Parts: sequence; C-alpha cells; structure tokens
Amino acid sequence: MSNLKIGEKIKAKRRERDLTQEELANMLSVTKAAVSKWENAESYPDVTMLPQIAQLFHITIDELFGYTLEYKPLKIVNQYHFGLSLDDVDKAILDHGTVKECKLVKTGRPTGDKMESTWEVRIQILSTEEDFPYTLQKYIRPGKLFDGYSVRLGDGKIIDDDKPNKHYVCKEKVWEYKTTDRKYLRQMLKEQVAMGLIEEEDI
Repeated sequence: MSNLKIGEKIKAKRRERDLTQEELANMLSVTKAAVSKWENAESYPDVTMLPQIAQLFHITIDELFGYTLEYKPLKIVNQYHFGLSLDDVDKAILDHGTVKECKLVKTGRPTGDKMESTWEVRIQILSTEEDFPYTLQKYIRPGKLFDGYSVRLGDGKIIDDDKPNKHYVCKEKVWEYKTTDRKYLRQMLKEQVAMGLIEEEDI
C-alpha cells in the first residue's frame, strides 16, 4: 500500500482548490482528522468514497491513485526469409541480412545433350530491413527468380494479419501476396510465363 499516492494527490488538489482540511472534510462528510490521516498516508479513504473525491477534484480515479499508463506504441517489423544461391546474386546482399543456414548443393544443368553437374552455395538469409524484397531485386542476376516469405513481429511475437507474407522477386518485378488471393496469384503466374521464368504448363 505504501506505493499509493492517494494522500499526496488529495493534499495537492486540496491546496489547488485553496481548501483547508476542515473545509474538505465538511464537503465529504468526514472528520478533519480523517483528511489529515489520508494526507499523511496513515490511512486511506473508504473505497466507496473514491468516485466522490475524484469527481470533486475533476480527475479520474487512476489519477487519484497516482497511476499513469506508460504507453509505448507497438513496434512492428517484417522478418524476411529467403533462400538464395550465391551464384545468382551479388554477394553485397549479405550486408542486408543475417545468414541463418549455408550449404553446398550439387545441381545438374543441361549443356547440349548432357547434364553437367555443378556445385553451388545456397544460403537462407533473414532480414528485418524495410522493403528487403526490393533491395534483393537490385542484387539478383537477370532471369533469376527467388521466392520467400515474411512474418510480422510485434514485441518479438508473430502477428497474424492480412498483410502480404509471400514474395517472389526477380529483376523485373516484386510480387507480394497471400495465397488466399487467387486472382492476384493467377496474374502473377501469367506474368512469370510472359517473362520466360516458368512454363505455361507449370501454372
């Protein structure tokens, strides 16, 4: 109870109104001794009197208790997750995120009638930079397409809302969508076909 500021607040507000303890006591139908005890933190007003006291001083009950809410706006950040081949992107992209995973992968690429095996370095990169997909777009080679997703974090917790959380990034365009938006998804896939990034039968 020692943290309650009721006595201090009553004393300050009484003096603002230029009232004596006795005058305040008469207004509240209590004794002068009761007001004195409140102001010296020896006792507190009966809980049923709090609305009357707050109304008398034109303050809220929270203010009477000396309580103020320290409001801090929720800071929301996007955390982007992208899988990249370092052969297909400028290494400067590493300045814009944190590598979560790195592995060497053997891939096959057609060269004439043969399949040529090559090794490439693939990474999983995380970034909380604003508009990271558009930053990534500047660093990738033409004709390459990367897909990733983002989660929105508020105070370290995932926020589930209707913001785009899926991303396709290529040199020409950045698509952002949620899979529930079928119309947008179809438009995006058609544009990818027109750009030669995927085949018509892949739709």
